[in-house]
Amino acid sequence: MPYDAEPGHVQQSQCRRQVIERGLTAGTSARAVRTFDISDIEAFGRITGDRNPYHFNAAFAADSRFGRPIAHGLLVAAMLTEIGGEWAWLATAMTFRFLAPVYAGDTISLEVTVVAVSEKNFTQASASWTNQDGKLVLSGTLGGYPPTSHQRELLAKQSSCQVPE
Repeated sequence: MPYDAEPGHVQQSQCRRQVIERGLTAGTSARAVRTFDISDIEAFGRITGDRNPYHFNAAFAADSRFGRPIAHGLLVAAMLTEIGGEWAWLATAMTFRFLAPVYAGDTISLEVTVVAVSEKNFTQASASWTNQDGKLVLSGTLGGYPPTSHQRELLAKQSSCQVPE
């Protein structure tokens, strides 16, 4: 995402501008791609306190069905927050099915698609994560609230958003 001259600010993305202009409707979709490296896995372990040997102990992981250390499932699932942030979505529910391991060096593509919007603006979406080989590694659903029309007007007045450093 491009940065403004001011540290800690990012320009509104095309994804955010579309949400501001149209709102979310059934069929709206967004995509995010990320390559996970060992420093991501280590940072997630420090932040969460999850020091499970499946993630950090090569000998332990080698003796498992994975053959080597794997990324935390919730680290990969957290890719949803990039799209959720772009959509200014307030999530109230998420479900995940962890289908295949993600290893350091894997590039994961996430596709999120809105499947329903109620009259009260409650929105449901489906999500799928695939690796660089096209294998589905994670699937999920989420529910929550995208910005109201008034909130979209407020966002439209901002040319950038503050990102904590």
